[in-house]
Amino acid sequence: MQWLRRHAWWGLLVVALIFAIFGFTDIASGAAADPAIPLGLTGLTIEELEAESAAAYAVFDFSTRTQGWTLVIVGALLAIITLVPYRRGERWAWRTMWSLPVWSVGVAAFYVIAGVEPDQQPPPPMVSGPIVAVLSAAILLIDRRRVTAAKD
Repeated sequence: MQWLRRHAWWGLLVVALIFAIFGFTDIASGAAADPAIPLGLTGLTIEELEAESAAAYAVFDFSTRTQGWTLVIVGALLAIITLVPYRRGERWAWRTMWSLPVWSVGVAAFYVIAGVEPDQQPPPPMVSGPIVAVLSAAILLIDRRRVTAAKD
């Protein structure tokens, strides 16, 4: 268990870097980065959505790219917090990292609130959000003793 506590932070770092990578993909590809999202929310493919309303598609594409930028920044900030103060065992960093599972559950909740097409697979963030939340919360709980024993 001691080995796991010493190395658990790697899981948080991997999640942060994955967020940044997904963000860069969203910036580069726009709406096409994840075709399952519009399909799950509207039942329409990206092409059908664009054909139905070029203006709505342009807004969706712009939103995807700006959300990608948000993912890059969030991923970078989480990675920096993980690499420096979290690894040193600073309590504020451990507390701040709890924003990761909270945010991940929130993303999935937005899909539930928006509603998904019943005949479509759930959009990937609706599935990955709870997985990331449970994984990151487990890491934080495993590492709790190391952090709470440290002095700020």
